[in-house]
Amino acid sequence: MGTLTTKVRSPLALGLGILAAASLSVGSATAATPDAATTKAPANTTSTVGLTGDARSAGVAKFGSAVTDAQALDAYWTPARMKAATPVEDSKAYEAQVAAFVAKQAVQQRSGVKTTSNDGPARSVGGATSKVFTGKGAVGTNAYNPNLPYYVPTAYTMGKVFFTNALDGRTYVCSATIVNSEGKDSVWTAGHCVHGGSGGTWHRNWAFVPAYDDDLSNPRPYGTWTAAYLSSRSAWTGSSDFSQDIGVATMNTNWGWHIVDYFGGQGITVNRGKNVYDYAFGYPAESPFDGGNLMRCSGTTSPEWDAVFFWSQTVKIPCDMTRGSSGGAWLFGYDGNWGWLNGVNSRIDRIVGPRIMLSPYFDDDAWSLYNFTRYN
Repeated sequence: MGTLTTKVRSPLALGLGILAAASLSVGSATAATPDAATTKAPANTTSTVGLTGDARSAGVAKFGSAVTDAQALDAYWTPARMKAATPVEDSKAYEAQVAAFVAKQAVQQRSGVKTTSNDGPARSVGGATSKVFTGKGAVGTNAYNPNLPYYVPTAYTMGKVFFTNALDGRTYVCSATIVNSEGKDSVWTAGHCVHGGSGGTWHRNWAFVPAYDDDLSNPRPYGTWTAAYLSSRSAWTGSSDFSQDIGVATMNTNWGWHIVDYFGGQGITVNRGKNVYDYAFGYPAESPFDGGNLMRCSGTTSPEWDAVFFWSQTVKIPCDMTRGSSGGAWLFGYDGNWGWLNGVNSRIDRIVGPRIMLSPYFDDDAWSLYNFTRYN
């Protein structure tokens, strides 16, 4: 499972906006100089968020040469550019990674190979309510479109993610959710929504739009929020392991507010078991959906596969959301407003007419990533 890691948040690094890994292993108190051959790779990894030249140029054109990164991204992500962005699942790299992972899982299932797990006791952190809003919502009656207005907690703690892939230069979309933490700055999504996986790199121009809704005259009713850091599991960034396809964006403040203080944040829970009732949310962008509205599925989770005494470390839920929903929250104990993050949309079972959504199982690996980012 690797060692736990920590990171140092540098104000200078935020201003530079460059891509630079900044993971530090936590060593044993009795260790002197670790032997390079026996030192484990860090379990989590992180990077500052970079901007592309065209994003910087858009910012300069609108705000002048003293433009900040946040202003540049606000200028770059126009409604038209947001609408034109492609679901990240359309990228060739992602499609190849899915195929390789599915083939590997099939071999493990046939061979009865026990998957690596990092289970532990159930752990949870409760959510936090907004210091600005007092809205209340209700569980929708439609299985796939809850029609939640932008001013209820479920809507404004979730939203769409927009970013540029540094390798192919294309703009993509994902879904994401605000999660409560001590730093009050965490937004959770899929790992492939922050990093391209094995052979890839950290995404650039990363922005989060809470309560995105293209039915509104302004599809971003609460503005554009930008990230200072992106973090993920090393098993994702180095090996494209979909059982650890989870990512966290540590957000910059906006209007002087931390994002959790402004909107509130969902809780998080791990080790709840693989057969629990969850609600899955996201912004599916392919037919019959258009990517403009927050959608919802619900059902009892189960392992992706089992082989007598062995189970996958990925779980599934009945759901017909299409590509574009990657990174959306799975909420445990959802009451119509709040719940506990217990998974994220990672894969679907087929491209046309999907019936199943899959997530990494949230065990102590997810808890490790939470601890890695919770104070930032």
